[in-house]
Amino acid sequence: MKDCTFSRFQERRIKSRHAAPCLGVTLRPAGVLNIFRRSEEVKCLDINRYGMAIECGVRFREGEKVLIDFKGKYICQSNIKAVVSSATQEGRYFRYGLTFSYCLDSKLYSREEDNALSRIESLYNSQYQEKAQS
Repeated sequence: MKDCTFSRFQERRIKSRHAAPCLGVTLRPAGVLNIFRRSEEVKCLDINRYGMAIECGVRFREGEKVLIDFKGKYICQSNIKAVVSSATQEGRYFRYGLTFSYCLDSKLYSREEDNALSRIESLYNSQYQEKAQS
């Protein structure tokens, strides 16, 4: 039964995600009403050009819109829009699945965001890293 549940979870993703433990990610709620909420440093679990998984100690609601800033080696990208697509609590931390907004609606598509996220994905793609080390 667990394998069936896991396979259904995997099928939801358009493309597999890549581990990105050293990617610096800052998350903040989007919108005027959230202007006084502060940014939160979060732990990036994995990423691809369509979405990512994070872990943090702050509660967000499913469907909530957020802005993401990325910082890492060869990476400095700000104000990427995303939506919290799933939320689970694991101990005192929360694990969130985020879907980038540009791929949810054709009206929100941005070539700049697509290119930036594709570049970040390629940097963390395990096949790319193996080829670079060879």
